[in-house]
Amino acid sequence: MIEAVIFDWAGTTVDYGSLAPVVAFKAAFNTKSIYPTDEEIRQFMGMSKWDHIGEMLQLPTIRQQWEDEYGELPTEDDRKELYTMFESALMAHLVKQTELKPHLLDTIDFLEDSGIQYATTTGYTPEMMDAVQRGASNLGYKPDIVLTSADVNNNGRPAPDMIEKILFELGEIKPEEALKVGDTIVDIEEGRNAGVQTVGIIDGSSLMGLNESDFNNLTEDEREAVRAEVRQQFETVDADYIINDLSELPEVIKSLNQLKEM
Repeated sequence: MIEAVIFDWAGTTVDYGSLAPVVAFKAAFNTKSIYPTDEEIRQFMGMSKWDHIGEMLQLPTIRQQWEDEYGELPTEDDRKELYTMFESALMAHLVKQTELKPHLLDTIDFLEDSGIQYATTTGYTPEMMDAVQRGASNLGYKPDIVLTSADVNNNGRPAPDMIEKILFELGEIKPEEALKVGDTIVDIEEGRNAGVQTVGIIDGSSLMGLNESDFNNLTEDEREAVRAEVRQQFETVDADYIINDLSELPEVIKSLNQLKEM
């Protein structure tokens, strides 16, 4: 039986399209006259933000821009400066606004009615999560446990440490009794590394990268085309289940529980 669901935050339960981190990364790098693309930013989404910046600074295109601008490659001091600017830009956004994704509260009602605990992991820092949690709590979303990499000696995703700690704290739940739900490749890798079943969410995901208005303005054929692209990416990392949105999660759980009862 499924005893616990572990959600990601941005792009999964809040911030449709996971736009806030992208805007903040751009603001930080642009301040240094470096101009990463959305694709370059999003390929590392889900990691801790310190690791994310480190990975971006290893990209050949970014390194070339940096060398052209400064005559040398970026240093650890540059990484620290970018992180500080990113954190400032992100916090300014998070303090102003937190939006829940569609169907989240109905899905939480289902979990609570079913006696299923729910917790979260994230690539955000504790300070960032304080802002997000306050906003989400005001809107009715209050997970049982919220962990960041700071809670596990900075062993962030795709390492399994946060999930393993959650399973223990929820009552020594077995990996096969838990689901990880996320919107990035790193989310799925984290779940697989922890031995739990994984669910990739398509609509509003970082992999899709569209805000809710832009997605809703697509034709039905266009929606299915972008969904197919995201689905293919989840399939490449062997996500156990792939759903369009959170309204489909209860059926996944019901099906799993029925199989376990047979």
